[in-house]
Amino acid sequence: MIKIATPTSHLLRDPNAIFEIGSYSDCWECRDFFIEFPDKKQEVFHCDIQPIHVLNNDQLEYLREIRKIKPELKLITFHCASCCDAPIIDENGIFKVGGLKYSRDEMLKNAKSNFLAIKEVLGDNIKIAIENNNYYPSDAYEFITDPDFISSIVYNNDIYFLFDIAHARVTCFNKKINFNDYKNALPLGKTVQLHICRYGLRADGLAYDAHELPEAEEMKEAKNLINRFNIEYLTVEFYKDKNKLIGCLKELKKII
Repeated sequence: MIKIATPTSHLLRDPNAIFEIGSYSDCWECRDFFIEFPDKKQEVFHCDIQPIHVLNNDQLEYLREIRKIKPELKLITFHCASCCDAPIIDENGIFKVGGLKYSRDEMLKNAKSNFLAIKEVLGDNIKIAIENNNYYPSDAYEFITDPDFISSIVYNNDIYFLFDIAHARVTCFNKKINFNDYKNALPLGKTVQLHICRYGLRADGLAYDAHELPEAEEMKEAKNLINRFNIEYLTVEFYKDKNKLIGCLKELKKII
């Protein structure tokens, strides 16, 4: 049965909120910035590391530490955010080319090597997944939102897929492509987790990942995917209001 995995956001710095939000969550999705999160049920960890880049020993040691201090961990998910290893973030939060810019083949080669090392670190009992990012018109996003590239990472390394629906919608809006066509080209059959929220539109006409509260459209999309695929975790990425988040989690409980 699918579980609601709520992110360990700043809302949970309040111990009372841990109890209140936790009452409508089956487990937690931990984040790097709140590594010391105190509650139990930490089944998922969403890590900022990008295995499409070259990893160093410190990053692998960090993963060993996560495995050690979070004994209930069942899934760890990684980013596929940029083809650059040190992108520059502009005033709108968009990556621009910075540092080393990898080719498609180099990123696939990195992923192959890195996931072998990551699997050795994590062992056989923790599933591994990669998340789709959103696309903005910048060379820093070259290749990384292409569904065939994402599928190659998933299938070539025998890992799972974290489908962020808002990221996909932002990508389709900004690339002016059909959402259903794009979605169905992704490795949906390997989806282990969903991230849901509502995206937004900026004044300049670009879509962006606004992390707004999911509404009927997002709920319907999540329900359809849950009915089609063997998804294990569902995560609401909304961080602006504790009570609104709780209301959303209540609705999701009814849906699933």
